[in-house]
Amino acid sequence: MIKPTIKSIADGVRLCSLKTSQFKTGKIMITMALPLNENASANAVLPFILHRSCKDYPDFTALNGRLAELYGAILCANVSKHGEAQLLSVSLTAIDDRFSLTDESIAQECARLLTKLIFEPKLSDGCFEKADVEREKRLLIEKLEGEMDNKGVYAQQRCEQVMCENEAFGIPKYGMKEKISTLTPEDIYDAWQRVLKTAVILITVISSGESDAIEQSFVKEFSGIKRSCAKPNTDFIKSAKEPKRVNEQQSVKQGKLVLGFRAGMESPDDKKYDMYVAADIFGGGTYSKLFSNVREKMSLCYYCHAILHRQKGVIFVRSGIETENEKKATDEILRQLRQIQQGNVSQDEFNASILAVCDRINGYNDSPETICAWYFSQMFEDDIRTPEFYVEKYKAVTLDGVINAAKGITLDTVFMLSSKPGLGEGQE
Repeated sequence: MIKPTIKSIADGVRLCSLKTSQFKTGKIMITMALPLNENASANAVLPFILHRSCKDYPDFTALNGRLAELYGAILCANVSKHGEAQLLSVSLTAIDDRFSLTDESIAQECARLLTKLIFEPKLSDGCFEKADVEREKRLLIEKLEGEMDNKGVYAQQRCEQVMCENEAFGIPKYGMKEKISTLTPEDIYDAWQRVLKTAVILITVISSGESDAIEQSFVKEFSGIKRSCAKPNTDFIKSAKEPKRVNEQQSVKQGKLVLGFRAGMESPDDKKYDMYVAADIFGGGTYSKLFSNVREKMSLCYYCHAILHRQKGVIFVRSGIETENEKKATDEILRQLRQIQQGNVSQDEFNASILAVCDRINGYNDSPETICAWYFSQMFEDDIRTPEFYVEKYKAVTLDGVINAAKGITLDTVFMLSSKPGLGEGQE
């Protein structure tokens, strides 16, 4: 077990360090969380601009040269959605300190480079350069369009938008394409200032070396910033009213059916262990109700699985089906949910789910990337816990608790992306 050391180093900023010799590489990730709102598009462009250059390394050649000096370190940026918060991350992955050919700490050098990228970006006349902003806008729009060409991703996003039309969760993680195209350098500068002054921030360090010097690098940078941090809030709707049904037609060979449910949760911690297992029994692995019945026994779909978004208290069932099977598949998915709610879950199904959930969680210890993912998913928690802590919690879950949790699940939205007769086949 790798136990993290958690320290608060500024208002709303925590450093999570894990000292381990388990891996050949180390990783430092800074994750910055902001409310998901009308600023989403500008916020989404920011990490990609920040990871391209900085004051000391103003272009690709200079920055790439520095990465080469760090034994081919890999610099990445990402944007994700966590409840009704938008997470922006910039990370560096490099070989672990113990493989350095000199006495220098590679992790410390990576931390110094990250602080330069985050706190000292390349600016011109007090703002980001227009050419840099235009390049990142174009690349982000291409990324967004690429994801939307995947019809399963498109259907999921559309279901979220329909279901949460008047909620922040309905905003895509990158914001809207139309908004991205109108962004100015001033908008990105404002987003940068917003992150430095108000974001909830988690810095995760995975290395075999000591993290004290890394900690001090970030403490020094944040000490010069007057921060007023506010944790993003997420609205929970406990139960659905009359289900909404939306059908769109596109040039797809395989129909995409997405059902959105309210999980009956009032907060991220409400019945969280029981609800996670309930969603897993509903549509997790090969032992689940949806796989065993909707896919295998009835052959109504190509795939069918359920995912709980605990930070929002919603469950989505995603399925690929023949368009003519929409009603049959929907009815059977709902029937399988009722089976769980009525207590028709065998001990074998329950045991298989608990085993799979625990294996899945233990798997987060397998690489620096998965460890970072595990800890930044808890960045809003007062107490950040290890995977082993959660495994013990899931082992204590009872079948009665799972059934009672499932009784609170209600259908909110049915979104169907169906094939349009006469059109060619689109990307699935």
